[in-house]
Parts: sequence; structure tokens; C-alpha cells
Amino acid sequence: MHRKRFLQQSLLAMGGTLVVPSLILQSCKVEPRVWSSLTDKDIGLLNEIAETILPKTANLPGSIDLNLGDYIIDTVNACFMEEDKDVFLTGLTTFEERCIAENGKPFERLSVAEKKNLLMDIQDEAISFAETQIDVPEPKTHYFSLMKNLVVSGYFTSETVMVEAFDYSPIPGRYSGCVPWTESSKPYKG
Repeated sequence: MHRKRFLQQSLLAMGGTLVVPSLILQSCKVEPRVWSSLTDKDIGLLNEIAETILPKTANLPGSIDLNLGDYIIDTVNACFMEEDKDVFLTGLTTFEERCIAENGKPFERLSVAEKKNLLMDIQDEAISFAETQIDVPEPKTHYFSLMKNLVVSGYFTSETVMVEAFDYSPIPGRYSGCVPWTESSKPYKG
């Protein structure tokens, strides 16, 4: 074998052993997304967040079953003022960064317990933030408060929950102030 060819091949092999592990380790690093708008590809994340807030029970569907992510996207894009939309989108970016910083993976890949703990910590942060805004002339809203309000309003105004969870009557009859109620009775909504 020629000495020059041997040196070239051995240097190439040594360079490969240095480059390949760094490429492999680089591919394992998770980078948080930065939101500037909401699209259909965000439905999965929003559904997972909503499902953690209002999960499926024995009698009622969960937030994923109701596809609340789609409701959230439609509401934010069509109904939010620009400043609230900015708070929400910046909050999603902050949420994703925090999730990756604390757990090393995106929210969708966390266990149920990890998801719950993360959201409870963020809820505590949102409560503390709201307390600082009490005496402010123009109070700001924490992104998680916006998110949670969207989840709750979307859940309880969905047709499925209105019919299955409540004794729903779209055209109520006369007012009766005192009606019999048992443990198996559904709350009245109409």
C-alpha cells in the first residue's frame, strides 16, 4: 500500500469518527418551536394541553375527543385582538421552551404525570401573575389563563358535552324554582 494513500484514508476515517458522534448527538437535541401564527399542525399540541386540563372520564368525552385544538385555533385566529393573540403565541413559545428545558422533550411526548405537573406549575405562575395585575390600570393576562379559558369554554359549549353532561333543553319551559333532584340527575343547562 502506498504511504500517501494510507495516510489519506486513515485521516478520513479518524475525521469520520469525530464528526459522526457529534451529528448523532446534534440530532437528539430538541429545539423549541417559535409561534407567529396558529395552523392545523398545532392541533395536536393544543389537544394534548386541553386533554391534560379536561381529561376523558367514564361518562364524558375528553378534550381530544372533542378536537378542542381546532376550536382554539379558530377562536384565536378569528376572535382575539392582536395583543391577546401575541400574548397567546408568545406564551406557546414560552410553554414549549419551558417544557423542553425542564423535561428534555416536547409536551406531546411527556407522560401524563409530567404533563400534569408542568401545567400545575404554570397554573401557579399564572395565579401569581394575576395577583400582581390587581391594581394595574391596564392589567395584562397570562397566556395560560387565556389557554385555560379557551379549553373550558370550548369544552362546555360543545354539543356533545351539552347533551351528555347536562339536562339540556334549547327551549326551556316554564320556570320552576323547586324541582326534585337526585344524585343521578344532570345539572340543568338551557
